[in-house]
Amino acid sequence: MIRISNIATFLLVCIGFGFNAYAQPDLTHVDNVNAAGNATLHWEVFSPIGAEEFVHNEIKVFDLLLNELSINPHIIGPDVNTGVLPTGWVMPSFMYDANTFAHCYVGVQVTTLDGGVTQDPSPTSPMLCSIHLSAVIGANPGDIDLVWNSPYAISGFAAGGDFVIEKLNEVTAVWDVVATIPDNVLGGTYTDNPGPCASVHIYRVKQLAANGVDENVSNTTDLVTGAGNMNVPTTTHVDVDPSTGLAVVYFDYEVTEETLGYIIYKCSSSGSAEVLQIGDPNMLSASIPTSLASTEPESYRVAAFDCINDDGTPNPNAAGECASTVFASAFQIPCTDRAQIYWTEPFGMDGGVNTYTVEYSIYDDASGLWSSWMQTAVLNADAGSYLHEGVNVDKTYRYRVVAESTTGNVARSNNYEVTFAYPDAPDDPIISRASVLTNSSVEIVVETDPLTTEVCSYQIERKFDSSDEWLRILAPQSSTMGMTLTFIDNSVNTDAKSYTYRCVMINDCGAEVGVSNIGSTIFLQGWQSDDPEAFLNNLIWSHYEEFPQGIGSYELLRSSTRNEPASPLTTLPGNVNYAEDYVGDLIKEPGDFCYTVIALENNTSIGLNGAKSNRVCLTEEPLIWIPTAFTPNGDLNNDWYPWNPTPDIVTGEIVTNLGFVSDSLPSGGAVFNMKILSRWGDVIFSSESIDNCWDGTINGEQVPDGVYSAVIRILDGSGKWHVIVQPVQVLTP
Repeated sequence: MIRISNIATFLLVCIGFGFNAYAQPDLTHVDNVNAAGNATLHWEVFSPIGAEEFVHNEIKVFDLLLNELSINPHIIGPDVNTGVLPTGWVMPSFMYDANTFAHCYVGVQVTTLDGGVTQDPSPTSPMLCSIHLSAVIGANPGDIDLVWNSPYAISGFAAGGDFVIEKLNEVTAVWDVVATIPDNVLGGTYTDNPGPCASVHIYRVKQLAANGVDENVSNTTDLVTGAGNMNVPTTTHVDVDPSTGLAVVYFDYEVTEETLGYIIYKCSSSGSAEVLQIGDPNMLSASIPTSLASTEPESYRVAAFDCINDDGTPNPNAAGECASTVFASAFQIPCTDRAQIYWTEPFGMDGGVNTYTVEYSIYDDASGLWSSWMQTAVLNADAGSYLHEGVNVDKTYRYRVVAESTTGNVARSNNYEVTFAYPDAPDDPIISRASVLTNSSVEIVVETDPLTTEVCSYQIERKFDSSDEWLRILAPQSSTMGMTLTFIDNSVNTDAKSYTYRCVMINDCGAEVGVSNIGSTIFLQGWQSDDPEAFLNNLIWSHYEEFPQGIGSYELLRSSTRNEPASPLTTLPGNVNYAEDYVGDLIKEPGDFCYTVIALENNTSIGLNGAKSNRVCLTEEPLIWIPTAFTPNGDLNNDWYPWNPTPDIVTGEIVTNLGFVSDSLPSGGAVFNMKILSRWGDVIFSSESIDNCWDGTINGEQVPDGVYSAVIRILDGSGKWHVIVQPVQVLTP
């Protein structure tokens, strides 16, 4: 090591820079010493003092003996395109070589205070040197002596952090720390003993710079020690053992007398990790106990060793290239008898892939054994997938892909199992009823298989008129475990015809796997007897189809108006579809008789189940008897028109001589209206109540005998007005 004692004299006299300016360059660190000998000198960005402006830096280069190596200072100015101020300089390798010895630098910062008219050089910066590392074989076996200088050797003081010695790991390509040496202005020395094995030793030295942020980095050594076979093993292929699922690595190597064994590394994106040592140099394949090749793709590389380190560990040479397994995967294309198989290419396979053979084996449930491997396809090297068709969907298959190289190497993939399945078909659905809700809606209730766990979709279909064509209506519903489904068809006119439905069951594969019984609604029709005095309503209906247990009976229901609930009228056998209803004894009712038929299922175990028909209303013509004369003479006989408003002493009702007329309106309005007109058409009396009758007077005065006109309006049970106009003669004997 060389130390310059009179540094101030050197800086002021020998270097020869002036110092009229204010700010001098602050040299921070030297790094990036490459194989060509370039080195990069770094400094802090220009920080002006006062009004000075940066012009350029001037750098001079010396060796450790203070011999000036630069003929002229190197001028480093702002970027000519961007104007960015410089913070570093790459020492050109055609002039200097930082791999041969340390190079030391001083700098002057040239600034101006008057816009460039005059230029002022700064005081000379402290000298900063590159770290030069040399490595030689030591006196003792396996020793390597390392010597380096301090970046601050000329400055004369220890200003950085500790020296960190690193060595490049040939296998992992990572710089491993060998030792840490305290900072010293004289630099340092260190003796490493990597062992007697033949190897290439690459070292470097790093030190934290004086600013506590940057690092000085030395050149790298390249020292070869020992002698041996520097060839690397070739990993020819990686097979997967079908019985264990472990990767088996195969490799070639030119075995010599010095070869002691091999180290197998598992490759990954972050590097390589040792997984197995082989102590037999003639063993050129090995199963990897920690392999996961049955569940994921893997790749491996191999290094040979012909030397053992002092600590007893093998010292391998460089490892060969990585070679990967064939990794296969497969799946059933849903609802088909096809399997899609994919696989990865075995990268690094010696000679490259020539063909892929896709094989399969079938599991026998009875014996619990797999069949022998069967071949389904031989494909070219550019294939990466295959579609296997025609499998048995009740079986489990095992697939693998066998890659064969152009050199005859065979690499089997992992085994991949696929259990094929096809959805089971539940029992057929059952339409328990198709019942009319209104004249424009039908309720269809569907019972599903209570024992199935399969989820199916249930679709209602309606028969198209009288043909055999079925049309899908309504949105399908899903069911499992016997869930009852209810559908409402709002696209019907139940007063016009019967509607027939069925339910189709569709599995997850979209296939129809079942169909229900039909459900045909009851279409009820009615008419009145041709004889108006027969008071007979005739009813006929279509039989309900089809209860699973058949029809037990029909219930006929009747209401006297459209607005009141129906009540049972009669029960009829299940084979009867006709009924008559005599209503002559119901003349006090409004006369708007509405009928509904309900079909009841026979012997149901889940309670009463019935399907209702549409509603048919038959309106009787009002019965009206109005006298043509009355005698309002106060003898209590025929004193009122059209009837006596006095209630009967027995029934408490007014005897009106009316039948089948409405007794009220939903609005509360009058259902009876009568006007008495004079012979000149004047209204001499009016009433909107059956208990307000005419007594033959006007304003309390008896009218003259004669013929008058009566206009009577009466509302029937269906809401229709009936008008009667007739003469009425007043007689007062």
